[in-house]
Amino acid sequence: MECAIACKKGFVLQASSGQYLRPLQKEILLTCSSGRWDRAVSCVALDCGVPDPSLVSHATFSCSEGTTFLKRCAVSCVPPAKLQGLSPWLTCLEDGLWSLPEAYCKLECDAPPAIPNASSLLPRCLQGQHDVGSVCRYECKRGYYALESTERTLRTTFLKIQCLEGGTWTRGSCVPVACEPPAPVFEGMYECTNGFQFNSQCVLSCHREGQRLLTRCTKEGLWTEEFRLCEKLQGECPPPPSGLNSVEYKCEQGFGIGAVCSPSCMIPPNDPVILPENVTTDTLEHWMEPVKVQSIVCTGRRQWHPDPVLVHCIQSCEPFQADGWCDTINNRAYCHYDGGDCCSSTLSSKKVIPFAADCDSEECTCRDPKAEENQ
Repeated sequence: MECAIACKKGFVLQASSGQYLRPLQKEILLTCSSGRWDRAVSCVALDCGVPDPSLVSHATFSCSEGTTFLKRCAVSCVPPAKLQGLSPWLTCLEDGLWSLPEAYCKLECDAPPAIPNASSLLPRCLQGQHDVGSVCRYECKRGYYALESTERTLRTTFLKIQCLEGGTWTRGSCVPVACEPPAPVFEGMYECTNGFQFNSQCVLSCHREGQRLLTRCTKEGLWTEEFRLCEKLQGECPPPPSGLNSVEYKCEQGFGIGAVCSPSCMIPPNDPVILPENVTTDTLEHWMEPVKVQSIVCTGRRQWHPDPVLVHCIQSCEPFQADGWCDTINNRAYCHYDGGDCCSSTLSSKKVIPFAADCDSEECTCRDPKAEENQ
């Protein structure tokens, strides 16, 4: 005896374990032999499964109804992609496949952020919906030049930014034109109307000689007149005070105007640094970041710059930074807070391990003001 079994629309055959059926098989012929049917089958709802990500790029699928026959899944775009098309729905069909999508997720950029000190050259860039690869162009105002994320040696007033695949724009800005600061030998000999910015005028004076030099910073970032020492300028600086603040100086060029001396600390391992007038090595706070002094120079005013009175010696940094051990000597701004070794938030292990066994809580505490613990 034979019986034909056919599943209703939206259902497929399922056999008991060990019995083979074709995928999505809906009909079968059963045979009865010796009082037993040759196999046991049932009809189960057809299931399309979760939609494959390749169906709609840059999207996620929400299937709150389920994934069986005639159930629907909603397409949602992953920001910054935006939904385009007629319908955001996919439907599970009787062939076990999802219906072809009628929508897609388009990656695009919103209107670019306003760029200070620049004017847009393309009106469309003031609006949104820019395709990936689109370019917006600007012109910097007078006295500013373009600074792009892509390094360029040629200074220009025209700025270009581009829409990236992530839905963001490349960085760009218009920064003030500035001229190179005068060499340290001119320190104290000039006065400027606006620092070294565009259109600033500087007057270089030699008081005893009565000579003056007037120069101006142009929009090209060049001085109209190069800074130069007065012709009759002569003399030398007094020898720098050796031993002051535990610093000694090596002056192979002598002490004349323009001569350079190299400082070193009498007690190693220490670094010569500049400290403010009201700060000493004993009152230096961990958050202060003094500048290491490579040299001092005899200026045209016959004075040393920087002033040796301001040069002090502080303990050098240990060479083992960002090695996973919190070194108390390096736990200060001058040593970049030991490369993050003293804050759990900046450690991959999230556990601070003191290098010194007797490290007290103050020395090993998380001091870095940029760390999460101090926000």
